Amino acid sequence: MKTKFVSILSLLLLASLASVSYAAENAFGALPSTNNNSSQASSLSSDPIDQSLHPLVQNTIRSNTIIGIMISPSMKTAFIRTLTGDEYFVGIGDKLGNANGTITGINYEGIEVTEDSNVTSLAVRNRSVSNEKSE
Repeated sequence: MKTKFVSILSLLLLASLASVSYAAENAFGALPSTNNNSSQASSLSSDPIDQSLHPLVQNTIRSNTIIGIMISPSMKTAFIRTLTGDEYFVGIGDKLGNANGTITGINYEGIEVTEDSNVTSLAVRNRSVSNEKSE
């Protein structure tokens, strides 16, 4: 089991290196806030999307997929895929969603995002989890 976990973690790290998409110069840093008004219609939603915003804050929280969670005694990090297919590492305090949501919790099951006073949970969704349950 430990070997399988190490293999999965290694694959996640290799996938993140192969996919060259960064939240900022520091992938673990906070997202910049911008207030530009240029917008473009999305093919999946009738709401306009501000393309000048960072991909993590362009769409709703539920449009993102949590691919993996990494928890150590000093840091909690989630690996997330946006609706457009971009992949990012995020941490507690990072912005997520188009309604000013902030990641307020990361645990072994997924992440919690708070928008105003509403908490939304996103569970980890990856193939290894679903394959283990079916065996």
